[in-house]
Amino acid sequence: MNNKISKVFCLLLTLIITVALGCKKEQPVMEEGKAKVRFVNAYLNSDPQELYQENNKLTPQAIVYGAYSGYAEVNSGRSVFWSNGAVENKATSAIEAVLYGNNAYTLLYYKNQDSKPSIVGYINQAGAPAAGKFKVRFVNLSIMFNDKPLVISANNNAFLNSLNFGDNPSYAELAINTELRVNLRDSNKTTLLDKTKFQEGKNYLVWFDTSDGIEVSYHVIQEN
Repeated sequence: MNNKISKVFCLLLTLIITVALGCKKEQPVMEEGKAKVRFVNAYLNSDPQELYQENNKLTPQAIVYGAYSGYAEVNSGRSVFWSNGAVENKATSAIEAVLYGNNAYTLLYYKNQDSKPSIVGYINQAGAPAAGKFKVRFVNLSIMFNDKPLVISANNNAFLNSLNFGDNPSYAELAINTELRVNLRDSNKTTLLDKTKFQEGKNYLVWFDTSDGIEVSYHVIQEN
């Protein structure tokens, strides 16, 4: 086992122990197939990152902050995904994941509440929205909001009143040309999302962060 892989297993040690202690019966073995994975660098001021599944590199180029890769075909079932910092060529984070075949996933590299690099993943919804609409889900990925939730409005009406850091996102179906705004709760500083980024018949993930703890930045990822 080479040095880099050894570091990945060190990163995973706590996770594996937690999983083992939390399970009272053996986990089912999933038949291996194929899935798709996209990698997003959502860690402000981080070095460019590469993504691996076990020993297989999935990103042709390192992903800088705010950017994301195309979809890479991966093995479904249980496996380890890990990130590698391209500058120092060192493993930075890892996650043991179970992927279901014939599905697409988005993996995000971010700073967790312990101020350490981490990876979180979400399965993408395959179904298309109704005519004249788009689907969107929102993720709050910045600890710089200091545990204050984000508030999202649609056409000046309350839409999502409390988006906390790390909340598991769910899809909403909205009409095209819906005007979306986001702000930190109790803040008058509002960010208007560019409605031209949301097209009919498409699904999106929008993740939020900040550079100053007040003004909300947004990043749109088209999923299909």
